[in-house]
Amino acid sequence: MNIKITAEWFPIVLGTMVLSLISWENSVIWNNLYFFDIGKIIYYIGLFLFIIFLILFSYSYLSNPPMIKEDFNKINRVAFTAFIGVLLFVFGFFTTVYIKSSPLMINFLYYVYIFAFLFVLSINIIVSYKLFSQSIKQEELNYSVLVPSIALSANVILGAPILPPYFSYLTKEEAEIAYFIMLFSVGITFFQFIFIGTAAFLSHVYTKSYQTSPAIMIPLGASSIIAINLLTFPSYNYLNLFYFPTKFAITISIILWGFEVWNFIVAAILAIKNVRMKMPLTVWAYVFPVGIASFADFMLYEETKIAIFFVSIDILSIAIILFYIYAMYNTINTIRSLKSS
Repeated sequence: MNIKITAEWFPIVLGTMVLSLISWENSVIWNNLYFFDIGKIIYYIGLFLFIIFLILFSYSYLSNPPMIKEDFNKINRVAFTAFIGVLLFVFGFFTTVYIKSSPLMINFLYYVYIFAFLFVLSINIIVSYKLFSQSIKQEELNYSVLVPSIALSANVILGAPILPPYFSYLTKEEAEIAYFIMLFSVGITFFQFIFIGTAAFLSHVYTKSYQTSPAIMIPLGASSIIAINLLTFPSYNYLNLFYFPTKFAITISIILWGFEVWNFIVAAILAIKNVRMKMPLTVWAYVFPVGIASFADFMLYEETKIAIFFVSIDILSIAIILFYIYAMYNTINTIRSLKSS
C-alpha cells in the first residue's frame, strides 16, 4: 500500500536536526571542527528529508482532498502540523551557522521568520479553538496539543541569530518587531503550558498507554524553550524598548532547569520500561524536546560557565543519540508494517 505522509512524519526531520544541533554545540564547547563538519553534513541531510516530506505531505492532500477534512478533525494531527513552522525556524538558524551570511540572506530569513511565526500562530489558534469548541476524547488530550505552544516560542531560534548583536543587516524597527513577537509568544506559551499542560497531565494520569508515553517528554521542551527566550531577552536591551536583566534571566532559567532534570528523568525511566514495545511515530517525542533542553543548557553554560551545565550537555547528547536510534528503529518497523498491510 502507499504510505500516507501526514504531520506526524515531520518530527523525524526535527529529530535529525537535533543531531546537527548537538554536533554544533559540542564543536563550540570542545572547540572541535570535526563536530562542526558532522553537524553541517547532518544539516544538509535534514534539509533533503524536509523537502521530500513536504512534497509527499502536500501530494497526500492534493491527491485526496477528502483527507483534508478528515485530518482537520483530528486535533493531534493538526497540532503536529506546527512542526513545519518549527523546521523553518531551525533551518533558518543553521543557515546562519553553516553558510556564509550576507545582507540578502539575512533579510530573506527575516521574512521566513515572519511567515513561520504567522503559520504556527494560526495552528495554535486553530488547536485552541478546537479544544474549546470540539468534543475531545480523553486519549486525544495528551501533551501533543502543547506542540503549537512550543512552536510559537521557538521563533527565538531564528529571531535571535538574525538580529544584532549577531548581524546588523536589519533595521531597528525590524528588530523591535522581532523582539515584540518573542515577548508576545512567550506570554502565550507560558500560560498554555500551565492550563493545557495541566489538562494533558491529568489525561495521562487517567489514560495510561505506552504508545503515548513519549509525549511525556514534551513539557521538557516547553520549559526549555521559555528558558531559551529568557536568556535571549537581555541581548535586546539596546533597543531601549523594554528592559530585561541578565541575572534575572539566568536565575529563572536555572529554576526551569530543575523542572527539566525532573521531567527528563521521569520520561527516560518510562522509555526504558517500554523499550521492548512496538512504538508508533510518537516515539520521536523522545528526541526533539531533549534537543531543545540541550540548547537551553548550552546557553546556560555559555552565560555562567558552571560545570554542571557542561556535564548536562554531554549527558543529553548521549541520550539524544540513543533516543534517535530507538526512534529510527521503531520508524523502520512502522514503515515495514505499513508496506505489508
